[in-house]
Amino acid sequence: MYMEIIYKLTKISYMVKNNGENAIVFLHGWGASSQFFLPLSNQIDDYQTKHILIDFPPFGGSSEPEEVWTLQDYANCLYMILQAEKIKKIIIIAHSFGGRVAICFDNIYTNIVQKMLITGGAGIKPKQTIKRVIKKIVYKLIRVFNKKINLGSADYKKLSPKMKKTFSNIVEYDLSDLSKNIICPTILIYGNKDKETPLYMAKKLNKNIKNSKLIVFKGCGHFAYIEKFAKFVNITQSFIKE
Repeated sequence: MYMEIIYKLTKISYMVKNNGENAIVFLHGWGASSQFFLPLSNQIDDYQTKHILIDFPPFGGSSEPEEVWTLQDYANCLYMILQAEKIKKIIIIAHSFGGRVAICFDNIYTNIVQKMLITGGAGIKPKQTIKRVIKKIVYKLIRVFNKKINLGSADYKKLSPKMKKTFSNIVEYDLSDLSKNIICPTILIYGNKDKETPLYMAKKLNKNIKNSKLIVFKGCGHFAYIEKFAKFVNITQSFIKE
């Protein structure tokens, strides 16, 4: 069943399954929706714990924010949903951008997250390679002479001007220091072929998060949880039951 809340004049859509004071919360990646985690939710559904699957704005059934958002806004709208559902404790399962929200949320709203499972989690700044530095210089030069040109990643190009600023706020926020504050049991699952969030990012998160374990899916990319779905389900089920 889909529900709605309003945060900063923005409609936030989310799916609710089952009942309970505690919940498993599914946080999807940028450009995705609650539907991406629905197959996993169905597999680990024991009907004893509430499941909450969020559509982060502007994706899925949620609307585009009325103003430029920060990462904290996404954490805040998650908290509003938990309040609306009267949830006291949660386990977070997150992919990519959802991992950013999870880390930010746990730093702002302490003692709510019991466990976290992050796959392909973003939030660590990319290495400053020569290729990356040259690319930034070329980008800035092009923008000087033609401000209307639409440069950037495929995700970035699809966005409205307002959402482009929101996207920039998010990707420029380095979560390295915040990740060091996480104390709940955490599993990190990454594909060794992931180009979006390379393995060095996973290793840094693993080092920063004291009570964490890194699991590498060989031969998998950024959507390792889909590529090796059965294996991911088994790990998730075991982690939840521990």
